[in-house]
Amino acid sequence: MAEIWKTPQRTGPGSSCSPAPPPNFEFNIARVLQDGADMFMHSVHEPVAGGEVWVTMSLVRRSSAGLMTVKRQVSARFSPDGDYCAVSGAAERDPSLKDEASLNKAQVSAFIQMVVREGGAEHRDAFIDRGRFVSHTPGSCCRPEGLDALVARRRPRPGLVYHGVDDIVGEGAYVAVFSCFDLDGESFRACDLMRLEAGRIVEHWDVVEAVAAHSVAHNDET
Repeated sequence: MAEIWKTPQRTGPGSSCSPAPPPNFEFNIARVLQDGADMFMHSVHEPVAGGEVWVTMSLVRRSSAGLMTVKRQVSARFSPDGDYCAVSGAAERDPSLKDEASLNKAQVSAFIQMVVREGGAEHRDAFIDRGRFVSHTPGSCCRPEGLDALVARRRPRPGLVYHGVDDIVGEGAYVAVFSCFDLDGESFRACDLMRLEAGRIVEHWDVVEAVAAHSVAHNDET
């Protein structure tokens, strides 16, 4: 389904692109996770005639009355070029495996606390399988260095203020984390999607979007 890309034009940290709204239709769904009343969607918009490609991660929540509301949504745009893969995967879910969503969510939460928030890089190999890790983050697709890039981008440092996790949802081997942070005076919201095997992260995707400062604390919540 997805085309292969190399050079992203993203609305994230270090981007020189001005923010622009994503399209509202013609998205293809790459992945869907169901976690109780929450549904996570990983989608891509690929124009037939070329142009910018949008990748979006969304959280839809069902109320007790059965109404569906988009609670969080993070989008970034990319220019097709070369071998960058934004939504492709290294493996498909094995339906014969027992659903371990709750354990995987707990493991990802511990990774965020110990490695991301507390800067404990010495613990990262307990949470990430370095030998099998595949990154789909712009600039590090399918290279082992993607692990080091992931940890380096999220480590505590001057100019980076991490506001914490807004939502975490999971199904089976996949866990999605919505969060927000400030970097060098700019505000961003992000969604990280991770696939785990045997309790360790083996695959990672993310979308990072620049936002107005007042919208960071609760993302898209009304």
